[in-house]
Amino acid sequence: MIRVGQIRGKIAVAIGLAILAAVLLFIWHGAMIMIVLSGSMTPLMLPGDVIVVVPTEPDTVRVGDVIVFQHPDLDDCMVITHRVIDIDPETGHYSTKGDANNAPDQFSVTKEEIIGRPAFLIPLIGFASEMKRQIILLMVILPSLALAILEMRTIIREARTPRRPVRECPVPRGKVFAIRRTRLALLFVTTLGAFLLLTLPSITGMQAGIPDLGDQHLAIEGRGLVPEIYMAGTGGVGGTPAFGVVQPGETVSVPVSRAGSDFTVARAPYIIPVFWFVGLAMLSPYLPVLSLAILPGILLTLLLYPLWTERKFIKSRRKRRLVERVLEN
Repeated sequence: MIRVGQIRGKIAVAIGLAILAAVLLFIWHGAMIMIVLSGSMTPLMLPGDVIVVVPTEPDTVRVGDVIVFQHPDLDDCMVITHRVIDIDPETGHYSTKGDANNAPDQFSVTKEEIIGRPAFLIPLIGFASEMKRQIILLMVILPSLALAILEMRTIIREARTPRRPVRECPVPRGKVFAIRRTRLALLFVTTLGAFLLLTLPSITGMQAGIPDLGDQHLAIEGRGLVPEIYMAGTGGVGGTPAFGVVQPGETVSVPVSRAGSDFTVARAPYIIPVFWFVGLAMLSPYLPVLSLAILPGILLTLLLYPLWTERKFIKSRRKRRLVERVLEN
């Protein structure tokens, strides 16, 4: 038996505190929130995406990193997010290029002009608002803080209130739920199986080993029913990672840095943003597709809780006392 009201309150407190802690952590480390306005970094970042930028030491920037910097020839309001394709060993200046652009930028970036690196991406919410600091304060920080304070007051008040005798505080009818384990297992297997079938072509299309590349190109074929994201672990020419989107039945040719080197091709259905996919793939090539195969099924099962829970109306006074004791302990 579960008393749902208490669990909902604790979950609300946990979510509110987690959101508040994440926002304060980014602010503490000097993070900034910016909106992607152009498609120069497509498909990694799309127009309307919001990125969280954290400060970085210029000496730690390497070829292939994505950096946020001020335009050297314009005012300070012009901020660009591009990838580093070369570093001049004499001057230390950085050459940059947008992933979707055909040519490198016609200027070089100095260390003083680097603002930071994108650490996280929230897709498409830049279209909803300008995400200014006042809006973030009113829409995220204050509601999270107010929710956490109210729930903490409720929990403290209940803890300080002396417990009444069981006879005076029976279990309210309709407030106690029971879990139907058979339905829960069946629903979980069904939802999990659906996402496993969706990701199965990507799982079977994973590649690893030492390729025989005469022309230093790797062929990647779209095997799924939906578009797939891919990333070749060998990287492209100049250290830039080779990633993109391949359509079902389409074959793309990916240039690699050198033939005969170990490589891994990570891939997954194009459901999550490419920015998230690349971050997960760098941790483990199998992590993006496994996350899509398992996590959505778990979340969908939890959202469908009315199907695997039922209300218990306890009529017997003896059983109600017993349940009350269990819930209080």
